[in-house]
Amino acid sequence: MTAIQPGTQRPSALHVEPSARTYTLANLVTLVREGRVRVPHFQRRLRWGTPDAVALIDSVLRGFPIGSLLMWKRPGPAEQITLGGLTIAAPKLDEALYVVDGQQRVTTFSNVFDPVAGGKPPFQLVYDLSEQPFRVRAARAHERASIPLPTLFDLNLLLRWTRENAEYVDQIDEINQATTRLREFHVPAYEVRSDDDEALRDIYDRMNNAGKRLSRAEAFWGLHAPDAVTARTATTLTTLQEHVATALHWGHIDDDTILRVFLARRGHDVARDIHQEFDDERRERNDFPGETMETAHTEALAALERTVTFLKVEAGVPHFTFLAYRYLLIVLSRFFAHFPDPGPRNVELLRRWYWRAALAGPIVAKGSTTGVLRTLAACIRPGEESASVQALLAATPETDLHRPDPTRFRTNHASGHIMLCALWQRGPLSPDSGEPFTDTDLATALDSASSPGAAVPELFPRARLRPENSAAVGNRLILPGMPVELVRDLAEGDDLFTRDDAPDVRESHFLPGLNDSGAMVSPDVLVEQRTQLIADDLANFLSLKAGLGFESTPPLADLDLDDDEDPSDAWTD
Repeated sequence: MTAIQPGTQRPSALHVEPSARTYTLANLVTLVREGRVRVPHFQRRLRWGTPDAVALIDSVLRGFPIGSLLMWKRPGPAEQITLGGLTIAAPKLDEALYVVDGQQRVTTFSNVFDPVAGGKPPFQLVYDLSEQPFRVRAARAHERASIPLPTLFDLNLLLRWTRENAEYVDQIDEINQATTRLREFHVPAYEVRSDDDEALRDIYDRMNNAGKRLSRAEAFWGLHAPDAVTARTATTLTTLQEHVATALHWGHIDDDTILRVFLARRGHDVARDIHQEFDDERRERNDFPGETMETAHTEALAALERTVTFLKVEAGVPHFTFLAYRYLLIVLSRFFAHFPDPGPRNVELLRRWYWRAALAGPIVAKGSTTGVLRTLAACIRPGEESASVQALLAATPETDLHRPDPTRFRTNHASGHIMLCALWQRGPLSPDSGEPFTDTDLATALDSASSPGAAVPELFPRARLRPENSAAVGNRLILPGMPVELVRDLAEGDDLFTRDDAPDVRESHFLPGLNDSGAMVSPDVLVEQRTQLIADDLANFLSLKAGLGFESTPPLADLDLDDDEDPSDAWTD
């Protein structure tokens, strides 16, 4: 199977029309377990969660249509297949069935009915017997009056269950009917026998009418995935994501942002048509003409690594979820793609630009993030390092900056992320070890989260505070990996407030000790005190990082100076 080659014209029709047939659900699940039904390597990853699985099984039990599958018949090699929580050792087959459309449904069916995968979220569903009519729902702790879906689906397991739960003998007919409806439900499918990889990719690109619509990143993956032979070793957008998360400990970058990072490196218009990205004509018009698809991904990975290192070391952004705006990562990745080793002065100016842009927000393009991304990406001109930095600074004047309000902290807002970077810069210490938390601690606590909330718990429940203090940054601490229950203990006067040997820990979190009478101050007073201290520290942090009030002249070597002029007067900061 080969990838679409640049410049290749897409097929207008299949050589053989699909044939229609149906599979019983029991038969379909068996084919998956035997490795006869597989997912093409260019398919998107599983996006469905528990609510989607519940809705799908409920539709089956009610006899509602669930849409048809599109299956591609072709030889299948011996390989290990991963579908959701299942790992299947698939044999070599002369004719395997690859799911071009319907992956989410097939994967869900295979997992919710499996005794192992169906025993863990997001596929852990039960048939609830406590309500009339009986219904499917997500499993709960200490389940009662319910049948696990793998048991309901398997006749032998169900027989054993009925012997062990004789109190439900009056409901056995209805339970058996549910099992029959599940196992004998007919899933319609179209089957295509074709060696034309490109035709199948084109169908994959078009068929979005079932399940959740393809994102742009998923469509790009489907169109430009490596061929089946090199798929295991090729550098892909997923490689970029995994490298940032595991090697750089900077969190999980979402699919759309990763795609834009890749596209921005090759051209400033990240909204361009992705279908022709590797066509011959487009290849010669991008900023790196003639490069192969593998080279494009490899170089994007290198640029992204330099960008993340800059953000962590120079800008003080320790994790992806602390980033003010995602488009800033994309713009910086374009810069470091073209200028992998910028001079010290430009690194300093680039740090200033990041923080000024973080404070300005998308005002550069009147509120449109796509517009501001285009505007800023266009500032970066190949071969003109200092001019590109100066253009970025000019696009973000100091007069348009907006400082965060410390009394209004939100974990899903840019201003909250800015405040968290200032708190992190202070070097918060672990109450357990007395040592500073590390980037790895942060990455471990947040895992693949899209918000920093799990690492910045509230000190007091909001109900204990006056409304004006409940959302203040003074009620937040950076404590990655610490359960909220322990944080509540700290708030009640345990360890962190009372230990004589923990002043450095308290100070690193802007936490006072006991008052003169040997008691803690009230929660409202404590939050107000912390909010003010953090506000003062934030002002100093931003002034330093953004270089507010300093000239932003380019490096001395780039200035056009007369011979009789004193170079030391060119810039004063």
